[in-house]
Amino acid sequence: MKDNSLYYCDQRLEEAEVLELLQLAWDELYELEFDAVFGTWRGAHFEPETDTVHITWENMYGAPLMMSIHRVTRVIRNDYPRDEFLQLEQVEIERIRCLPPKRRRP
Repeated sequence: MKDNSLYYCDQRLEEAEVLELLQLAWDELYELEFDAVFGTWRGAHFEPETDTVHITWENMYGAPLMMSIHRVTRVIRNDYPRDEFLQLEQVEIERIRCLPPKRRRP
């Protein structure tokens, strides 16, 4: 089952665009033979200098992955997430964990 929940999403991005890019990222994960059951999306980060959205994926197999998608060409580049992206996401994860149980949905 596909879950498009994110712990962190750059506020400069429109929700519709993020959903479209997540679908491209899902397709890329499928090509890489990752199963959605064994991981979760962490965040979507916008880099205006290169007009690129970086989407991070945490999986149970090892290090998190990052898919960088150019907003115009839709070219996808796979890499490991930058430390600053992981830090932003971790702050949001910790904030959610501190909420009462009924308000914890990211």
